This record gives sequence, C-alpha cells and structure tokens, in this order.
Amino acid sequence: MSKFSQKSFSLRQALAYACRILAANGHNDTVLGHVSYREPEANTFWMKPSEMGLDEVTPETLIRVDLDGKVIEGELPLHLEFPIHSEIFRARPEITCVVHTHPMHSIAFGALEQPLRPLSHEGAQFSPPDVPRFTLTSNLIKTPELGKQVQNCLGGAPACLLKNHGIVTAANTIEGAVIAAINLERACQIQLLAAACGNYSWSCDEEALAKQQTHFGTKQLQNLWKYHCRKVDSITNPSFKDWES
Repeated sequence: MSKFSQKSFSLRQALAYACRILAANGHNDTVLGHVSYREPEANTFWMKPSEMGLDEVTPETLIRVDLDGKVIEGELPLHLEFPIHSEIFRARPEITCVVHTHPMHSIAFGALEQPLRPLSHEGAQFSPPDVPRFTLTSNLIKTPELGKQVQNCLGGAPACLLKNHGIVTAANTIEGAVIAAINLERACQIQLLAAACGNYSWSCDEEALAKQQTHFGTKQLQNLWKYHCRKVDSITNPSFKDWES
C-alpha cells in the first residue's frame, strides 16, 4: 500500500467519499465547507483542504492536522475554520467525524425564528427537541474560543444551525455525520416548502421520538452511506477504491 498505511488510506478514502457525497446533495459552495475524520480519540485528524471544492476531493489531496491547527501531512492549505473541528474533537473524544457546510435551505431556515418541526422522517432526526442554533456570530469560526462556543451550542445533538452561516454535524461515525448533514438540509427544505403554502402539520413528539430510534440506527445509516457511495461512483466515477498514490 504505497507510502500510506492501510488504516490511513481507509480514513482518507472514506473522507473523500464523504466530501463527494455532500457535494452531490446540495452542500457544495465553491471551495467553502469542510469535513474531518479521525481515528477514535486520536489527537490528529484528516481534513478537506481549502482552495478546493467538496466535489474535487480525492484521498491524496487531504491533509492531516493536529488539535492546534498544525498541518502534519499534506501540501495544501488549511481552512481558517479548523477550530470547529478541533474543539469538538478536543471536548468529545468519541466523535470521529465533523461536517461544516453551507447548504442553501439550511441557511434560509436558520435565518427564521421558528423551530424545526418533524414534518418528515428527516426532520424527526432533529426534533424534538429543536435543533440548536449558534447565534454568537455569523462570521467565520477562526479561534479556539469560538470553536468552543460552537461545541457548547452543539452539545450532544447531532447537528446545529449557525445562524446566517451554515450547519455543523458531528457523530461517532463518518456515515452518521454525513447522513445527518444531508437529512438536516432536506428537513429544512421540506419545512420551507410547507410554510410557503400556509398552515402545515407535523408528527407528534411520541412518533418523532420513535422515528429517532427506528430510522437512524447503525444498520440504517450504513445502508444509506453505501447507497450514496454507489451514487457518487455512478456520477463521477472517482475510482477511490482503486486509488493508489
């Protein structure tokens, strides 16, 4: 396996898929937005570099970063908002993947002062309780202090909305964080569509909580992840599984 270990390659391969999957599902914003992935409780993580779109990422373009923002491996530059990732990883050793993107419907919904309701299965992943909102600033999260504030806002939730900015998701698996980002964007889109037509209904708390247990388990997330990987292969044919440096 070339100059990278098998474990390192597997992490890079999965992270490259994550970036491409998000790009194919409404999360691309030119070269903005980023995803990170690490081994459990490790003090370094692989991350999408800046100056590159989510849809352009391959395993060889990723960079490895420590919790203080020092690039350990890779030649491409680091995103200024790395503290979103480093501070979540620092506070929660069980988390292995963090997503920060700028999906259109999530940004629009996050600017409204109304709760996200479980109108759809996807919405039930986040409500009840309501998805948390980070309102301290709409600017870039460039400092450890702001990164800690984002982590505090996220808490144990699968996702939070950064008002007038974007979203953050975090999970103990890469499929969990990526599917949460896709589901949050779809939930926001569906509620915006329903609200534009007038009054709308949503699942009661009991049903929504039941959906959280039945629709977003490990097996379901893995099946969705595999589907999205197949879809990316069919659209872009990145041949990540055959990649060698």
